[in-house]
Amino acid sequence: MEADPRLVAHRRVWDKKPALRKIYADYYRRITAHCADGPTLEIGAGSGHIREYLDQVYMADILPAEWLDLAADAQQLPFGDASLGNIVMLDVLHHIEYPAALFNEAIRVLRPGGRFVMLDPAITIGSWPVYKFFHAEPVNMSVDPLRESESQSSGDPFDSNQAVPTLLFSNTHRRKRFEARFPALKVAARQYFGFATYPLTGGFQNWCLMPGAAVVPFLSVERCLEPILARLLGFRLLVALERV
Repeated sequence: MEADPRLVAHRRVWDKKPALRKIYADYYRRITAHCADGPTLEIGAGSGHIREYLDQVYMADILPAEWLDLAADAQQLPFGDASLGNIVMLDVLHHIEYPAALFNEAIRVLRPGGRFVMLDPAITIGSWPVYKFFHAEPVNMSVDPLRESESQSSGDPFDSNQAVPTLLFSNTHRRKRFEARFPALKVAARQYFGFATYPLTGGFQNWCLMPGAAVVPFLSVERCLEPILARLLGFRLLVALERV
């Protein structure tokens, strides 16, 4: 299976940027802290690194690559009913064309007590200008992500709307609306975090404004500030759903 060139490019950036690897180590630790027992599926595994932090995991992406276990559409998962303990996604929800279809699939394939853990952009007072004006992906706060007749992307795996996670989970009203639509999924955790460190690394771009040695100290400072500032200024939103 020949890897998609875009995934190859991401893997090359990962290999040459220690700052990026340290950021994602923090992300994966946060994600796995919310996982239940049982086999795990990572959707949108991309350049494929979760096995450094979690055992018994299938790595899947809609784009093929030889280092992944399977190519699959998140809206039509090739897994049996109640066969998984966890689904995890990192920077994937805002790329899903029809989020309602994804959540229905999660209900189908997760065991009772299983977890669906997602980490995505958060649109806050602090992050909005950066995501809106300095990021290639759009921010459209005017849509309803759960409207099944309204696509959130063009179908290209790299198309997106960075506002989707915020529109679904950012406040109590939106959380209750989601749980009313999908009563088999309960919001078990919601966490805002992340300030300047990730933007300064440039993500999967070829540039980086932060030396790798500075990442861990900066992340430690950010973690201390989370209880005070993250809800207003955070760039990241982690949501853990539990299959009930």
